Amino acid sequence: MGYLVRLALIVGATALFAGCGGSQQIGQTALRQLQGDASSTPLPGAVSQRAPRSLPRYPQTSQPLLYVGNDDTNAVDIFPLTGPNQQQIGTISNGVDGPWGLSLDANDSLYVANGRDGTVTVYSYGSTIPSMMYSDVGQALYALADSTGHVFVSGRNDHGLGHVLEFNAGRNRVIAHQQLGYEMDGMAEDGQGNLYVAFRGKAHGSIAEFGPGLSNMQRLRMNIDQPQGLLVDNAGNIVVVESAADRIDVFPTGATTPSLTLTISANGHLAELAMQNNETTLWVSSEGGYVYSMPYPLTASTAPSEYERIKEESNGIAVSP
Repeated sequence: MGYLVRLALIVGATALFAGCGGSQQIGQTALRQLQGDASSTPLPGAVSQRAPRSLPRYPQTSQPLLYVGNDDTNAVDIFPLTGPNQQQIGTISNGVDGPWGLSLDANDSLYVANGRDGTVTVYSYGSTIPSMMYSDVGQALYALADSTGHVFVSGRNDHGLGHVLEFNAGRNRVIAHQQLGYEMDGMAEDGQGNLYVAFRGKAHGSIAEFGPGLSNMQRLRMNIDQPQGLLVDNAGNIVVVESAADRIDVFPTGATTPSLTLTISANGHLAELAMQNNETTLWVSSEGGYVYSMPYPLTASTAPSEYERIKEESNGIAVSP
């Protein structure tokens, strides 16, 4: 079934039942339709089983998606990534409990860090049922699958200390861990496979860099007002949200002061970041349930615009590559 036909069916189903007070069920039905039509993503496994980035993704006609965490309904709301203010077409609620950070791996599988129940749940493209769960990770705030078959989970442990844990993809056993600050949140990987993790302190925070196996930890010397969302672009620039100050900073490679700072008057503090592989648009979420978009690279005159809103408390966002 072609993309346009699938989209028409989904939108039609949503419109048909919109007045019945069943938006969550509508979303789940829509995603089951996608699941039946899309090729299935293999269950994440060991390094030898993980598809490298060079392999093709889903067909180009697959629907690009925007995922938004909904803290009030314990769900991830799904929108078509075809422009601002689109109608919701799906919902994932099975296994979701206090969604915080959202991310996608090389196979477009969605990773949901559940801040309430201490798990990370993984969903193949188009599926509402988790294919994998990482458990007993403390308060999970972000999860990231890297390019070599590992999954990292950041957050804080039962003693209130920030930590990052490393797993082999598809195996619920910690193989490395590090502690830093009182909360560790957004993570990103650069082109050389180095891992960057935002961490918070009592007053401010910064970013830590790790080599393979969470080795060779270096505290980068930026002074950031409670960092949360984090990206590293293809040029090596670190893009980070100062959540307490409602700013987005861009740090060139090796810099400790930003080359550009963009302040956004958002509804609720700024939270997480998302960007596609072509790096032409940057999305940022706010705790008030808004998603803003802006052209990338950022400039001093960049003007963010409202892209989507869910009218509920929110943090995490992710976009199809």
